[in-house]
Amino acid sequence: MFQNVDSGVGGRGMGRRGGTLLKGLTAERDRAVSARSDLLSDGMQLVLVAATYYLAARFSLRLALIQNNVTPLWPPTGIALVAFLVLRRRIWPAVALAAFLVNLPISPNPLAAAATAAGNTLAPFVAAELLRNAGFRREMDRVRDAISIVVAALISTLISASIGAGTLVLSGSISTRDFQTAWAVWWTGDAMGILVVAPFLLSLLLFRYRSKASWGRRLEAIALFGLLTIVSLAGVSTEIRPLFLVIPVVGWAAWRFHLRGSAPAALLAAGIATWAADRGWGPFAHGSLLTRMGTLQAFNATVAFTSFFLAALVSERARGREALEQAASDLEGRVERRTSELSAANRRLTREITERKEAERRLRQQERQLAEAQQMARVGSWEWLIPENHVTWSDEMYRIHGYQPQQFPLTFEKAVERMVPEDLYRIRQNVAAALRKRREHVLPPNEYRIVRTDGEERALVGRARLIVDSAGEPVRLVGTVQDVTEDKRAQREHRIAETLQRSLLPEELPDIPGVALAARYVPATTGMEVGGDWYDVVSLPNGQGAVAIGDVAEHGLRAAATMGQLRMALRAYALEEGSPLQVVRRVRELVQRLVPSEMATLLYLVFDPDAGSITFSNAGHLPPLIVPVDGPASYVEEGLAPPLGAAPHPEYDIEATAAIEPGSTLLLFTDGLVERRGDSLHDGLARLKDEVKVTQPDLEAMCDHLLAALLENDVSDDVALLALRPIRFAGRPLHLRVPAEPTVLVALRHTLRRWLREVDASPQEIYEILVSCGEACANAIQHPHGVRTGFLEIDAELTHGEVDIRVRDSGTWRESRPPDGGHGLTLMRGLMDTVEVDRQSDGTAVRMRRRLRAEVTG
Repeated sequence: MFQNVDSGVGGRGMGRRGGTLLKGLTAERDRAVSARSDLLSDGMQLVLVAATYYLAARFSLRLALIQNNVTPLWPPTGIALVAFLVLRRRIWPAVALAAFLVNLPISPNPLAAAATAAGNTLAPFVAAELLRNAGFRREMDRVRDAISIVVAALISTLISASIGAGTLVLSGSISTRDFQTAWAVWWTGDAMGILVVAPFLLSLLLFRYRSKASWGRRLEAIALFGLLTIVSLAGVSTEIRPLFLVIPVVGWAAWRFHLRGSAPAALLAAGIATWAADRGWGPFAHGSLLTRMGTLQAFNATVAFTSFFLAALVSERARGREALEQAASDLEGRVERRTSELSAANRRLTREITERKEAERRLRQQERQLAEAQQMARVGSWEWLIPENHVTWSDEMYRIHGYQPQQFPLTFEKAVERMVPEDLYRIRQNVAAALRKRREHVLPPNEYRIVRTDGEERALVGRARLIVDSAGEPVRLVGTVQDVTEDKRAQREHRIAETLQRSLLPEELPDIPGVALAARYVPATTGMEVGGDWYDVVSLPNGQGAVAIGDVAEHGLRAAATMGQLRMALRAYALEEGSPLQVVRRVRELVQRLVPSEMATLLYLVFDPDAGSITFSNAGHLPPLIVPVDGPASYVEEGLAPPLGAAPHPEYDIEATAAIEPGSTLLLFTDGLVERRGDSLHDGLARLKDEVKVTQPDLEAMCDHLLAALLENDVSDDVALLALRPIRFAGRPLHLRVPAEPTVLVALRHTLRRWLREVDASPQEIYEILVSCGEACANAIQHPHGVRTGFLEIDAELTHGEVDIRVRDSGTWRESRPPDGGHGLTLMRGLMDTVEVDRQSDGTAVRMRRRLRAEVTG
């Protein structure tokens, strides 16, 4: 019920096990006390102590021997002492108040009651301070604790006895001659309160926090206290006076139960003796009151000291035994731990040895792997110990220079003797500059050449790092050398092939009247070799357009050269042959004769704007995709034959025809657009069909969208893409811009005929307008001078039934005319309603109008 406070005590000689157990019990007790204390406020503690003090005092006054206020056993002093020990100094108001209330009714005046209460408060306070300074333990398990409480009891109660007896004399309650007797009784009562009551209260705490005793121990305690009661009563009530027998019984209690037994036994024996002294029984039947009090004090002090001394002695012995046992246990534990540590150290040593062997094995394996990797990558490592001028090469360094591994020892001069002179001079300059810096740093990579003993020149790239000591002196130069001869050769071939490929592809697509064209070429971003993908567009003399796309099976410079041969041959054959089948056959024959080991695909088609159809022949290439204005896209899989170079007989070649309406789109592409690693070609073709559903109507935007949607970041193969779309006129104004060359006249007539047909001009009107426009275009091509190359622009528009045609060139007409010329304008004026010629410095424009006889409105 008390708050957990520091007892301010300590001790030696207690074993680790006993001390640990006692500390654990004390901590458990203090936690319980703290938990209970949390339920009681400081005010409630004061009230509780005051009430206990008051009730004990009222009960003790029944044994009063002098003036109803001097008793040979005063328990309140012991209660106050325990309160001061447990609750510290803050409890003094409760003790003082209770003492005052007790003394007020039995004192002649309040001043006397206050003086007596002061003595009653001061005595236990001084006893508590003496015990605290002496390092007293509330468990009283040491001899010094037993001696301390006896000494504190005998000294501190001198204060209360002197103040109390003096107050009685000064207040007139007793005479001066009775002072000694009153003082003795008072001192005896207060001392007995400390000697027997305080230890009893302290022992109650031990009962609360110890484990439950066995039934045998309980029966022994009951028999012990019964015997003590009988011996005590017999000692104070018989003539034989066996009061000395109390000492062995109390000693038995102390030996068997320590403080838990000695404190109650001492309290019981002292209580019986005090009760007998009050009634004058036994040893206290004779003599004066002073004599009886002296006998009682001697008996009680002897019983208390003996019981506490024996209890402390037995406790110390038990602690010593526990300490010895604990020391033995600790020694055994240390031996076990040491044995375990030695075993663990042995296992660690064994494991470290095993790990070291494994690390050595891995190191040898890594060295072997490094040597193999260096050999595969053509990378050698080296080290130059500068002060010793000693050079160390790896095996691959020897191989790179054309020697057998570790064939001879090296110096710096020996290491650089195979370098090309101009490169050697540069290397020496770089090394000298690095050594002058006198600090650790990485040298920039150096590319140099060596000439091996067999006369072969090799290109190498060296990387090095300079190591210096603490003083800044160079001590080592380490680095690697990589043979990049093959890489340099491959890069050179790659640049040549890429340049050749770029030069062979058309720089720009020709302007074919009535046809919109767009093309894209994306080279591969992975690998060093370029592919053989290509495309071409040729404007045929008959006004039709020829489109081709192909792919050479191999890569590199040879593939680019083969692609150039195929493109040039196809251009020549396209101008000579009218049938796609004949063109493909002749290209096949060329491949079989010139490059029989090569294989290539080729898709060649001819677009007829007038008929709105394509005629094509496919030599192993992916089928073209037609995207109509309305409706699903579809692949044109007819006309398929084996690739070029695959079949020796031309009878496998096939020609097919397909219709393509104005506004529809024809896509030609190579396999790099649709092939993906891990996916089938069918899946790629399906993805292309899905993407054209959401493409833009503009051809350029369509090509950009398809490349962005179908290509990944890393393009593993070249991609060629060509889009063709016939233009739908539908009565809209026509604008053509073509080179000012005679070869374009046929295409112009075809386009203008389509436009006139769509505006419902009659055949006669179409013929006459075409003749007039042909004359104007021929004049624009023939007569202008002042420019090497120019363009011809033709605009045709139908406005309110009248055809308005404008022909513009970019030169100045010659004044002179050829002998057989000069009838063009006359013919145009005869066939058209109006003809206007506007000659300017930057060109000449001819405007012709002709009203259609048919009912046409624009």
